Amino acid sequence: MTETDYSYPERPATRARGRRRLLVLAAIVVLLLGGGTWWLVDHLAAKAAECPGTPGQAGDGHALSRRAGDGQCIGWLVDLPYAFGSDDTAMSAVVKKIVDENQRVARTGEPYVRVAVLMPMTAKPDSKLAAGPIVHAIEGAYTAQARTNAGITAYGDPKPLVQLVLANVGADQASWPDVVTELGGLTTGEHPLVAVTGMGVSVPQTRDAAKQLNARWHLPSIGSVLTSDDMTTRETGIASDKPGLFKVSPSNHAYVEALAGSLGTVATGFLVRDRNHDNYVQTLGAAFVDVFASLSLNNHQAWFNGSTPPSTGSTGLFQDAVNSISIEDPSVVFYAGRDADLPRLVRSLKFRRGPSAGRQLVLATGITGLVITPGDQPGADAEPLNTQDLLDAKVTIVAASSTDPEGWAEGIAAPAQYNAFVSAFTTGSAGFPKADLADGYAIMHHDAVAAAVTAIHSVYSQKQALPGPADIRDQLTAYRDTPIRGAAGDFYWTEQQPANDLWPIGRPVPVLTFPAASHQSAPYKTQCQTLGDPQQLDHYRLDHCAG
Repeated sequence: MTETDYSYPERPATRARGRRRLLVLAAIVVLLLGGGTWWLVDHLAAKAAECPGTPGQAGDGHALSRRAGDGQCIGWLVDLPYAFGSDDTAMSAVVKKIVDENQRVARTGEPYVRVAVLMPMTAKPDSKLAAGPIVHAIEGAYTAQARTNAGITAYGDPKPLVQLVLANVGADQASWPDVVTELGGLTTGEHPLVAVTGMGVSVPQTRDAAKQLNARWHLPSIGSVLTSDDMTTRETGIASDKPGLFKVSPSNHAYVEALAGSLGTVATGFLVRDRNHDNYVQTLGAAFVDVFASLSLNNHQAWFNGSTPPSTGSTGLFQDAVNSISIEDPSVVFYAGRDADLPRLVRSLKFRRGPSAGRQLVLATGITGLVITPGDQPGADAEPLNTQDLLDAKVTIVAASSTDPEGWAEGIAAPAQYNAFVSAFTTGSAGFPKADLADGYAIMHHDAVAAAVTAIHSVYSQKQALPGPADIRDQLTAYRDTPIRGAAGDFYWTEQQPANDLWPIGRPVPVLTFPAASHQSAPYKTQCQTLGDPQQLDHYRLDHCAG
């Protein structure tokens, strides 16, 4: 028998000490039964719900809690330099810049209001919004805040000052009801919340959050990178409050119209589309079918399971699509999927056969900002695309985009405000890397905050008093003759009866070509549009309205 197998006999003294401990514990239990037990349970539960590294769940300038199940830290903050549990040093740095600016604004004694940035602030491996774009988005929002509080004239009268409220709805945006309710509570008081920007990505949670913000508090929502045509608070056949979900990005339909103008006559086409119940991929696919009606894409298509939720079955499998493309040999392949799955499709097209294998294939899509890095070795699986991947697959990507940082830097159809924005973004209190502009998220989130600020300054200059949420919602449709000056171009919205879907009007839609990296010198410009029935995408019909 080894020493570890042997059970030493308990000595009498040890047994006595054990009995005394049991008596003490029993006494404590008896004392707690008078009501202290519940205090202890509640206290431990509250501690478990606190976000690590914070002073508690709520304070004057924050309300944060750890979500049960996955531990994500959700809620909002104004003056707490906390990156919602992210371990990304870049995220921590930009959050601190915003908090420092918020605290400076509070110390000035000048009038100020609040604008929220509502979105996922942290990412998971299968998130629709990755960690890099999240950081870039917050950097863009901060740049807009810093510029307006420095008194630039592009946004009108430089008063009042602006605090940013950072609000995290979780990587899946599932916590929006609690966070939206918290934000609603900030609409009153001396420094009210008057607008919400960001709004995450094109999923049902985004639309539901915007509807509640609008219906309960008249808070306008300004989506930064929303493109799905059904992202509207307008409900068919329901006499409800006026729509309140504005967008600064072109819609999917606008992307496809821009592609149609750039591609010219397309003899034959093939559509590769994600079958997930995902608003973005559904409306992008529907827009391709609608705009390129002469190609009968419903009869020339292949489906796949996208890798971002909600997804069932094996994801990222493109063999069926490649086989069909090999047989049909289309002039253009249209892609209606998330950018996370685009690398796998391109790399799969390397193995196509037949006539298609011997020629350059055009792959057309719409995306906020496509990043393809230089490289002389192909990537693997879902790694980011590089130029060698395109060369090996004999694929030319033609992408309608919200932004064109590379072309604009070269002066090709550069918006009037772009260079000033880049200067503010890369120098001064911001000092962010210029490379962070490539995916477009910083630019678009800057423009969403800039739109809110323009309306805030307009109302204040007219009434010489702080605006409320309804004031900003109404004012956002008043810029037809003097458009909002965004970094990605000038734009405006119009208020109509019956209501339109509040997509930006007059915004340029660049069309980029890779690997040649050519840039369109005369971009398509967005128009007023209305979706026939936002609740019935199976009957997709889009109408243009007078802008």
